[in-house]
Amino acid sequence: MYVGMNSAIAEFDEWQNVLTAVCGFFTMSAPKTEFTGQIELGRFGAFDIAGISGNVKKIEKTGRDVSRSDDANLFLILGVEGETILEQGGENARLGVGDMCLIDSRQQSEFRYKDGFKQISVHLPELQMCEFFHGKDLPLAKVLKSRDNTLLRECVINMYERAQINTSLSNVESMKIDRLAQNEDCLRLLRQMLVGDVYDHDEADLSMNQYRRVNQYIEDNLDDPDLSLDKIADGCFITRRSLCRLFERADLSPFTWIRMRRLERARTAIMNCKEGETCTDIAFSYGFNSSPHFSRVFKNKFGVPPKKFQMQTRDLAR
Repeated sequence: MYVGMNSAIAEFDEWQNVLTAVCGFFTMSAPKTEFTGQIELGRFGAFDIAGISGNVKKIEKTGRDVSRSDDANLFLILGVEGETILEQGGENARLGVGDMCLIDSRQQSEFRYKDGFKQISVHLPELQMCEFFHGKDLPLAKVLKSRDNTLLRECVINMYERAQINTSLSNVESMKIDRLAQNEDCLRLLRQMLVGDVYDHDEADLSMNQYRRVNQYIEDNLDDPDLSLDKIADGCFITRRSLCRLFERADLSPFTWIRMRRLERARTAIMNCKEGETCTDIAFSYGFNSSPHFSRVFKNKFGVPPKKFQMQTRDLAR
């Protein structure tokens, strides 16, 4: 799905609202010159993938922005145009065209740009990151350098170009399996770059296999309004206590995780909705059984009510 703008500075606020809904709360100011920017959001397997560009000078995630968010993602960022100076956790990196780095959505950060930018951001869910990197320290705000850098970059670009949800083939099982497999290829390459060894499910310990099963079961059943811990545990052939321990290790509440994934999937669906499809239709299709409740939690997470967000994305796409 493509949301684009090339117009007057008055539309900066709408671009900022869409950016907030796609990547979380950030603080920024409109450029002094005429504003131009674009935002894209698609889904490939279990990953949300965003393409973001603009001519702002600085985007910052402040302590207040962090406190307003309940995100649990790492962002794998690929520079496409321009140069970015980014900072997080006392580290900083100069991101040029083709460079990649990791950013934690739950920490304060700052992005500074000279002459505008375009970036691809792959949103890596925390549960999958725990599966592939359990117990490993990950370098944040550092340019990733490795002989596997080209392979990972090509993998990210391929997923970005193919990411879409409005396709007649989107529910074909073979396509779903292919996309999930490429998600795992991306994480394997990332682990090879960061840790120096190869992740193999056959050699993984029990908890890592459990992470994988639980994450996939939740993704496949987000449309079930009665999705519960007991259902997940039964569906993954583990005890309820073992399930809770998995989330404790990831420093997550299972109910928060399920709500977050439902909202993120609903947000992507709203940006790509068909003519005549309402926010209520989308809410019910992702396990919400109350339109007012969906509207309230959507606004709390993304900073804008779903109907207003739908109108903004439609207006900006014209």
